Amino acid sequence: MPLPKIPKNIFSGGASELVKTISNTVDEFNLSKEEKEKFKIEILNATNAHLEKMAALSQAELESYLKDSQDARSREVQIATSDKAPLINKIVTPVLAIFLIALTFVLFYIVLFRQLGAEKDIVIYILGVLSAVVTQVISYYFGSSASSKANGDAIRDMIKK
Repeated sequence: MPLPKIPKNIFSGGASELVKTISNTVDEFNLSKEEKEKFKIEILNATNAHLEKMAALSQAELESYLKDSQDARSREVQIATSDKAPLINKIVTPVLAIFLIALTFVLFYIVLFRQLGAEKDIVIYILGVLSAVVTQVISYYFGSSASSKANGDAIRDMIKK
């Protein structure tokens, strides 16, 4: 029995495209109609099992991320409310956050209202990096994890159903 040609797109597209490609390839075998259908169902079941495993791994990754965020926030609360923690430990994070935000605004001011020469590209690059850091600082202090936790809870509820 000659082997069928393997289609070029077997490794491209999504899982459904892969199943269709395999199904079309199976059709080229010299099998009875019942054997072909059984094989297609087995491939579909294997694909679905793989997709379920990938979803479970994705969920585990999300839960790990959320737990890590919660642990970091819990640490901050413990330090801020502890009588034994030195003042520097209590204020270093918020002071650093305020400094980064202030520095970002200063650089925005410089880019908008000052004449820059050759260093303009460097200042804009640093401003871009600082803008990303400020986004993370604001997310940390103003609750992106609350929405992430809500999303995580919604995903867990959907998986349980």
